[in-house]
Amino acid sequence: MNQDALNRNQKIIRCSLIGVGMNLFLAVFKIIVGTMANARAIIMDGINSLSDMTASLISIISSVFVKKRGNKDHPFGYGRMEYLSSLLVAMIILYVGCRSIYGSVNAIIHSHTPPAYNALTLAIMVVSLISKLLYGVFIHRQGKRLNSATLVLSAVDSLGDAVISLGILVAILLYRFYGVDIEHYLSIAISLLIIRTGIKMIHECGNRILGTRPDPELRKALIRQVMQNPDVLNISNIALHDYGEGNYVGSVDIEVDEKLTAVEISILSRQIIRQAENLGVQLTSVGIVGTNITDPASVEMWDTMIELARKYGSIKRLYSFIIDRKNREISFYITQDSALKQNICEEELERFRQQLCDTFPDMRIEIHQGIDI
Repeated sequence: MNQDALNRNQKIIRCSLIGVGMNLFLAVFKIIVGTMANARAIIMDGINSLSDMTASLISIISSVFVKKRGNKDHPFGYGRMEYLSSLLVAMIILYVGCRSIYGSVNAIIHSHTPPAYNALTLAIMVVSLISKLLYGVFIHRQGKRLNSATLVLSAVDSLGDAVISLGILVAILLYRFYGVDIEHYLSIAISLLIIRTGIKMIHECGNRILGTRPDPELRKALIRQVMQNPDVLNISNIALHDYGEGNYVGSVDIEVDEKLTAVEISILSRQIIRQAENLGVQLTSVGIVGTNITDPASVEMWDTMIELARKYGSIKRLYSFIIDRKNREISFYITQDSALKQNICEEELERFRQQLCDTFPDMRIEIHQGIDI
């Protein structure tokens, strides 16, 4: 892991420690005050603060794991622990929301002793509201700046807690001035919002764990770096795998003049690997495709195939052309639009293949499927 990634993890740990201290303080006081006032909503809010403290502890533990170097079992390190911890945070939020609904419905159905709100309960909820708002805004900014999914999710949860504290404040005021007890109904409404947030978080974390497209800006930066090398004619393919923010592993396939020697190719490959490291990307390989740019007949065939491909909306690009005249074979890779239905892509690819066979009847056509990333 590079130094920037290490600094990022240290900042995440500091932010999470602030959350641990704040939520521990609020949880203890809310549970004590809520118990004294027989205020179920305040007690549940205190338990919610305990869950937030647990979430911050999980963030700290995951950040410690992120710094561990790769080993035999996990050669690319433990960066994805951050996504697992984010998923666990989301599940805690979902549990708290469901548990709160159950308790509130149970209190509405069965008779219960009315709460005894006082000045202390009002003060603790005001402190909770202000603390959660300030912490949520601060952590959200830090999460965006550090590109930390865990911090962003914690910020969303904290701002949601601020809404809960505001709702409880309203319930306290209504009860004290008008004798209307709405805390359990309000708790149900807020809990539904919490559940909705938890489900959304689980969906987002699941996407990150399953794997999504690489950061477009990082991909563009890598392309610019690679194409600066004069011996690189084209980039055939880029594969980037996210093993935690700041820890990308992948490969690059490039097209070069087939007349380059093995030594020249080795020097070029190592130069590209160093350029990628400056962007925080570890390239495991640099694939090479030799292209004959000095054969006019081959260039004309390529131009013809590209022109034919433009007639098909599913075909995004053609690359890595190889024309083997000895074995009378044309081989290349094709990338199709993954947003289209599979049957459309298959139908258009078959039509394109047939058109190539008609255009070059003496050549065998071999098309390899690339990945649209």
